[in-house]
Amino acid sequence: MVEEYDFKKVILKEANTLKYVAENIDYGEVLQAFDLIKNCQGKVIVSGCGTSGMAAEKIAHTLNVVEVPALYLSPADAPHGGSGVITDQDLVVLISKGGETEEINRLLKIVETRQANIIGVTEKKNSFLGENSACTLQVIVDQESDDFNMMATSSTLAVISVFDALSVLLARDKHYTKEEFFKIHPGGEVGKKLKNDISKK
Repeated sequence: MVEEYDFKKVILKEANTLKYVAENIDYGEVLQAFDLIKNCQGKVIVSGCGTSGMAAEKIAHTLNVVEVPALYLSPADAPHGGSGVITDQDLVVLISKGGETEEINRLLKIVETRQANIIGVTEKKNSFLGENSACTLQVIVDQESDDFNMMATSSTLAVISVFDALSVLLARDKHYTKEEFFKIHPGGEVGKKLKNDISKK
């Protein structure tokens, strides 16, 4: 039987992890990543495997929401022609908790041949990904939320949270307005609220 206390405890573990990340992430690395995204002349291409891949898809979507052109690239598809989407004007964000994911490191080598900049997102700076990225954004969590401290739970949430913060700050930096937001998000409850807010002006 699921106890209410245990259920809430798992969520609070994740909440505490986000606080840990906010207090311990290297702000210099955050600024470097921010500048690379802000000054990107092409697209931001995001990739990861497993749960990191799910995080990558969310990150790409959020960047699009604030009008930073972005897409998710499957690391499995990339060596089979998918890497043709990468140009030397693009920025590629590669996510791997341990920094040694075979598919991601293979993609990194391809990205280098395409002469695109790389942001590596990993817990380990001394990994292959960490040592071969133009910018290494080290996202370290104090704990995962599962009983074995192994399942990619809090760590996945932390990576998404870091890029949520970057996206909000990018929107703020370019004075992104509700009118601009409405043009790309006219659908759903968000679209209705934006339309209503704009009509009140």
